[in-house]
Amino acid sequence: MLRVGRRLVHTSGPKTLCYVSQSTDPYTNLAFEDWLLRNTDPQSYVLYLWRNRPTIVIGRNQNPWKECNLDMMQKRDVLLARRTSGGGAVYHDLGNTNYTVLMPRQAFSRDRCALMVAQALQQADIPAYVNARHDVAVGERKVSGSAFRLTSSRAFHHGTMLIDADLARLNGCLRSRHADAIEARGVDSVRSAVANLRDYSWAIDHDAFCTAVRRQFDASFGPVHDMPFDAAANTEMKDRIRTWDWLFAQTPDFVHRLDGYFPWATVSASISAHRGHISAANLATAPEASAPPPHISAVFADIGRVLTGTRYAYADVAECLAPIRNHGSHAAELCDWILAAFQ
Repeated sequence: MLRVGRRLVHTSGPKTLCYVSQSTDPYTNLAFEDWLLRNTDPQSYVLYLWRNRPTIVIGRNQNPWKECNLDMMQKRDVLLARRTSGGGAVYHDLGNTNYTVLMPRQAFSRDRCALMVAQALQQADIPAYVNARHDVAVGERKVSGSAFRLTSSRAFHHGTMLIDADLARLNGCLRSRHADAIEARGVDSVRSAVANLRDYSWAIDHDAFCTAVRRQFDASFGPVHDMPFDAAANTEMKDRIRTWDWLFAQTPDFVHRLDGYFPWATVSASISAHRGHISAANLATAPEASAPPPHISAVFADIGRVLTGTRYAYADVAECLAPIRNHGSHAAELCDWILAAFQ
């Protein structure tokens, strides 16, 4: 046993391990990945292969309202998950296979694992390479994106491999209608042209990819020992990362700016959020508005008052604005306009 911080981890046994998930639940799979990071020998090399049901997974410091079309995701039954690592937003479904490689921190480099995966694809007659952003690509299109996490003794690289993913669903769910209106302190995703491996080989599928990567992992890091996947290994973490507090309240501070054009005036709004809750909401008419309705300033103040402290979520905002809607037609128009920004 070895003490790492306040934890004891096993240091005896094989040093090169492979786990294959039997679950397609994103929270189970992400929690197991975290368990591997915290509980495997710091000197071991671990390969973890897993798939999720349709899910958008955002990076640790990203803004889901800016990165995702949350309304479309709900209609298409696509889940939201947040990683503990950095990087950009990615789409998962059963046509996408995820790979995680854990290793000693001193052995880590950003390209090492991506090169291993590219070599595995080359052995399957797919001409893959690692580009300048540490992604695996074929031709001019990315087939796998990467993210990383480092601790004092451990490092992991995880990536997505597009095999036969629903790219139309991917593009729609990863395009927020409000991206340009949100000023965020978090990390923005870098958009890239993507392709499926099936565009280059009809022989590749989830099982074939896993076999190829496991074989190359064995060649790169030594004889591999297959280990059992345990879906219940980290239930506390699984329960935590599926909550609203983790998915939304972990978002860095941001400001959503709106401009509305009404027959009676042009209105601008600035809605600030801190830890997933509205911290301020300010509305004003444009300076050129010659004669805005005389009572509109009071409506602006009422809206700002009821929104402050509210969760940044459509249902919560709708509930708070409901009484304001009864203040006349102008108030109802404003409430509908603001609500549209939360869809």
